[in-house]
Amino acid sequence: MFETLFFWVLLLITAASFYLTSASQFRIRAVTLTGASLLAIAFVVKLNPIWILFLIVTSVWILIGLRLTGALAKRRPMLASWLVFLPVLIAWVLGKQAVALHWTPLTILYFVGFSFYLIKAWTLIKDYHDGRIEQLDPSVMLAYFFFFPAYIAGPMHYFGEFDRTIRNPTGLNGEKLVDIVFRILLGFAKIKLVAALFTPVSLEAASAAGRLGWRSLIIGSFAYSIVIWADFSGYSDLAIGTSRLIGIEVPENFNYPYAAANIREFWQRWHITFSRVLTGYIFIPVSRRLQQLFGERRNPVLILSYLATFLFCGYWHGPTLNFLLWGIYHGIGLIVYDLYRQGTMQRRLRRKDQPRSRFLAPVAHAGSVLLTFSFVSMGWILFVLPTEMIFKRLSR
Repeated sequence: MFETLFFWVLLLITAASFYLTSASQFRIRAVTLTGASLLAIAFVVKLNPIWILFLIVTSVWILIGLRLTGALAKRRPMLASWLVFLPVLIAWVLGKQAVALHWTPLTILYFVGFSFYLIKAWTLIKDYHDGRIEQLDPSVMLAYFFFFPAYIAGPMHYFGEFDRTIRNPTGLNGEKLVDIVFRILLGFAKIKLVAALFTPVSLEAASAAGRLGWRSLIIGSFAYSIVIWADFSGYSDLAIGTSRLIGIEVPENFNYPYAAANIREFWQRWHITFSRVLTGYIFIPVSRRLQQLFGERRNPVLILSYLATFLFCGYWHGPTLNFLLWGIYHGIGLIVYDLYRQGTMQRRLRRKDQPRSRFLAPVAHAGSVLLTFSFVSMGWILFVLPTEMIFKRLSR
């Protein structure tokens, strides 16, 4: 998307409208941004007009639904949120299942950007009903849903963040312009150089060539770690940089994830905007519900909360078994780490362990980083390869 001339023309027109309008004219900025976004989605992303119409109708439904359930939300906010969100969720699930099970008539519900739209829809609905959104302007809501630099793959910003920045966009000076240009060039370098360098030996290349020996799987998984990071973080750099050119701040999405010393830290550094949605809108609410059932028994709550969260994470990435197994794989990794962490803390309290020496501490940290990177890398095998291909290789 970022390579087309039409995208940059739309971006510059949108940026001009932002810098030429006053603070009170935020609706003009929102309408201009929505129009540019719809044009980008239609002619750069090349989304079918039926899908665009579907998203517009869905957005109107959300706006109407929020108004209709306002009174109910004061008494039962979760119920009100589900009443508005459920039609959107059903359509999304039907589309994903249609592709997985080859239900041809319903594949029309599966299209680029719908999964990210779904997250925006749920967080907006929930925040509105919980009182975290004090004012919801329809023009800003549409601009938020269709914001074209981040439409395909994020980063995912919350409506409140977007609303504040569209009402008060950041100015542009020489220092910021240099930072924007650097961020955009960095994004292109990651995608065009780093990802391209490692792609020929990655899992995808090994799968396409039928090279699924153990050596190819191990090398391919580590190479794919670099490829997916370079592609995804590079796209995020481009989205962040181009958004700043307009004047809209988008949250950071990556923070050196492969420098993480444990799997929990990895998810705090990887796809940060999605991780915070998983934490705030799935893990914490599920944990609270489970606490009502298990009381002070922390471990069952922890285990079930992680499994529920990462089953959704896996399904969100894809409806097939390999994605679900990938989600469970990470859920189990987080469970094991948290249980290990609890045990370690308890042992240290009992024994009053002394801190590691200056020599052992960095060695232990480096080992933890290597172990975490290896764990994540091997998990990409489940992410990339169909389950039947994995089972076929294991049965040899």
